Amino acid sequence: MIDRPRPRFAVPIDAFAANPVEIAPFLPPRVRGDVVDALSRGQGVLGTRSAVVRRLGVGGTLEFGERSVRIGAVVPDELIGWSELLVSREVGMPLGIVDDRYVWAFPHGKPGPEAFERLVRPLVPANEPIRVEVPGGSPYMRVASGVNPPIVLKQAFGEFAAALDPADPASFRIDPAWVRANLVTRAVPLLGRLTCHRAFMRDLTRAMREIERAGLASLIHSTAGCFNARTVARSPTNPPSFHAYGAAVDINAPENPLGATPTMDPRVVTVFEGLGFNWGGEFLVPDGMHFEYGGGPLATSR
Repeated sequence: MIDRPRPRFAVPIDAFAANPVEIAPFLPPRVRGDVVDALSRGQGVLGTRSAVVRRLGVGGTLEFGERSVRIGAVVPDELIGWSELLVSREVGMPLGIVDDRYVWAFPHGKPGPEAFERLVRPLVPANEPIRVEVPGGSPYMRVASGVNPPIVLKQAFGEFAAALDPADPASFRIDPAWVRANLVTRAVPLLGRLTCHRAFMRDLTRAMREIERAGLASLIHSTAGCFNARTVARSPTNPPSFHAYGAAVDINAPENPLGATPTMDPRVVTVFEGLGFNWGGEFLVPDGMHFEYGGGPLATSR
């Protein structure tokens, strides 16, 4: 082990589980044998970014309470869905990897987006929305396709350890040492005092100043905050939200509730997206109030 959090704290890991035989056809020959062999032996597979963040390679061990997973292979992130750790279903179940989130499939022929959607629509509950991305249409082929996966957030903002809230499994308390080192509370133009990650704070302040300079200040009515130690969509099995890193902000929330048609003025969206933010109004389930770190270089000016 390289990292050993303080007692009662643990590091959240974005982990996937798959049957080694079923995933094999979707892996390129150069890594297929290593991945299938590792999973079949009850070992884990790290993505390359996860290996860097973990400072861990083949032969290393991740500990999950009384259980441990030995690393059997390290492969490019995109081959395992940008997860930090891939294990077999047998290993993943006792670790809490219980939700089916993805379907890997080879369609016959080369159906276009509309034809492909017709093929998969019967496999999805009727009330679940679908969006088909063509190859190359999204940098991260996974849930909420355009959103940065947790490993990208960790590389940008640092990794924290957290302790679950017994009263609310979707909330947690972050190690105070990480909070002191990374979060700041400052006055932000048009939004008032907010607590955000210090790197995100610089980008957010820059965006709000640009909105002021563009004469759009009257379009900003309120904020629902930046930092909030919770999971995505408050689901206990989802990874930490961007808000848990202090790397997202909610603006004009009453007019832009989650799931509703966004009413955010397009000019505001243009300013944010021009500075590298992702806008939640373009998510599969729209979140029009939400602007988050978009994966590009962070501002360095104070």
